[in-house]
Amino acid sequence: MSLPLKGVRVLDLTRMFAGPCATEALADLGAEVVKVEEPRVGDPTRRNLPLWGPESAYYMSLNRGKKSITLDLKSPEGKRAVLELIGSCDVLVENYRPGVMARLGLDWETLSKDHPKLILCSLSGFGATGSLRDKISFDLVNQAMAGMIDITGDPEQRPVRIGVPVGDMAGGLYLAVAALAALRARDRTGLGSWVDLALHDVLISLLSNVAQRFFSTGQTPTRTGSRHRDLAPQGCYRASDGWLVLSAVTDEDWDAMVGVLAAPELSEDGRFATAQSRKKHEPILDDILEKRLQERTVAQWTAEFAKVGVAAAPVNSLKTALESPLVSEREIIFSAEHPTVGPMRNLASPLVLDGHRAGTGGISPLLGADTASVLREIGYDDEALAKLADDGVIRTTA
Repeated sequence: MSLPLKGVRVLDLTRMFAGPCATEALADLGAEVVKVEEPRVGDPTRRNLPLWGPESAYYMSLNRGKKSITLDLKSPEGKRAVLELIGSCDVLVENYRPGVMARLGLDWETLSKDHPKLILCSLSGFGATGSLRDKISFDLVNQAMAGMIDITGDPEQRPVRIGVPVGDMAGGLYLAVAALAALRARDRTGLGSWVDLALHDVLISLLSNVAQRFFSTGQTPTRTGSRHRDLAPQGCYRASDGWLVLSAVTDEDWDAMVGVLAAPELSEDGRFATAQSRKKHEPILDDILEKRLQERTVAQWTAEFAKVGVAAAPVNSLKTALESPLVSEREIIFSAEHPTVGPMRNLASPLVLDGHRAGTGGISPLLGADTASVLREIGYDDEALAKLADDGVIRTTA
């Protein structure tokens, strides 16, 4: 199928997680993404463990469907080449620390003079302005500073980081959305724009209703684990062979759950008459539920709850989740042939466009695999390429 971003060219000056996540989303939608990497080692995540053959599984997860070229941007020749490439691109995405692009002569004020239609998307930990613009950002640090870790985990335990780098992921996706909006605006105005996205801003925005709760009450929300903040029962409970989650906070669901549990004493106990009173007596209620739920298996309980429309599900391991029939039916995992790894599996995009899953078939590029072909497009001949390689400005083979 013809993907919606076919014909859009993106110059990718990103590395690590958040930036590559953004450009991968654009590649999934059909954009030609040209990733510029340092000639000697490339994106640092190429060395992240675990290795899959000679490749990093981490790198492969974030760079499918892209081209890789190598350029030493600190050299005059490398800077000259990247400036020529920018002239052929619609979008430039970078996640250097604020100030680096200006030192390279690639900042918005400079580029927009010669390339008024260019869209520059800048991603950093704390943004291009503010007192922390120079602070090094890691997802762990940003989750902590944004209050995300403080509200995550069980109240009896230490606060914990969310299990995936949610700030980096959301930051990448927000940046992709911003690039799409800027492309649409350019269609209307003929002019490009500069996007300044801070991962800290992203994590603050993800506080959403929890932040609004604080604004309205002045009270700092505490950790609730898998429980509901105001109603009960909701949480993670142990069955005879594993864990399941269960939510029966409405009166209808409560009555249905009590019927499945065959525990009329719950409905007869005045402490559990409403969701609010059940929340008030949640420790007592949880003890009762824990004892009852341990009498049967996860599969038995979830099947019975499903019959009466009560929300319940097993707590799957990663292996179980990835090998589930639903994942197979939805074709969100695809198989491909990698030149060094061989047969491999990878995750595709969550987007299905006109019945076709986006992001399938693309593999991560070998370091510098597309350097020669891309530079030839902008006028470099074999002699010029050979000189750049001899000078260490580029690397033409992986």
